Amino acid sequence: MQDSIDILDYVIHWRTKSETGFIGELWHTVRNSSGGSWSTPVGYLVGFIEPASEYSASHWKIIMTIREEIRYNIENNTTYVFVKSAYASKLKYHIQKLTEFTHEVIRINPNLPIAIKENLIKAKFCSSPLAIQMTVGKDKYVYSNVEFSLD
Repeated sequence: MQDSIDILDYVIHWRTKSETGFIGELWHTVRNSSGGSWSTPVGYLVGFIEPASEYSASHWKIIMTIREEIRYNIENNTTYVFVKSAYASKLKYHIQKLTEFTHEVIRINPNLPIAIKENLIKAKFCSSPLAIQMTVGKDKYVYSNVEFSLD
């Protein structure tokens, strides 16, 4: 089993993989000319075979869970984490937040779902037909009835 797979400017680091399912962490990676890279965790990828039902045949279902605070800038192909604590100037944070009310938030490269489909089928990790569902969520960890937000 491959430990990771590169798709566009993203890398999937596999946590587990079998003939009937997989779980991987999705990272946006920017490589420099010296061979180094900068990676941002953007979410998870879970795939499994959905059994046949009265309404559909058996197929692969892939669920991409993308962190709510992830933003993708199409013009310069960059991914960043949009949290207040990352801004030295709180004014810049609030201006960006206001901008999001009038513009659609893009979390990942729009070409990524199709590229994932093509690469996973080519690598024989899953087969067609398949469905990709994207879920956006905020990371929260719950320990002993106490919730911790990471922002």
